[in-house]
Amino acid sequence: MLNSKQAGFSLLGVLIAVMIIGIMATMAVPRFSSMLVTANTAKIQSDLNTLDAAIAVYQLEKGTVPSSIGDLSPYISNADNLKPPTGNCRLIESGVTAIKATTYAVTADTASKTANEGVRATCDGHTAEEFGNGKNTTATTP
Repeated sequence: MLNSKQAGFSLLGVLIAVMIIGIMATMAVPRFSSMLVTANTAKIQSDLNTLDAAIAVYQLEKGTVPSSIGDLSPYISNADNLKPPTGNCRLIESGVTAIKATTYAVTADTASKTANEGVRATCDGHTAEEFGNGKNTTATTP
């Protein structure tokens, strides 16, 4: 006859533990997804702001506008390999959207009046100001 004093977990105890872990996972996954969207948006904004600064320096030094991101290589390290992240990002106008672009682009700003002004770095046709949640996160001084 087997010894009946064996210790172990009961089926009910294991089911309760699995249920608690499942509930915690259902709360964590949406937050994790939201953080990925925020991180992707921040990376795109940062990259576009850096590229816009490099475009401005390029225009000052060369007197003309760059034709591609590759032209900015002297001003940005590894500019040819600079790519937007994959996944979703947040646009101010349309909310969370999938990132379709695989590269950043240099695009003429149609609001500009002169040929050498108004060139901006874009991701899928959007400038840095178009990404975000609509809240002003920059500090303003009076």
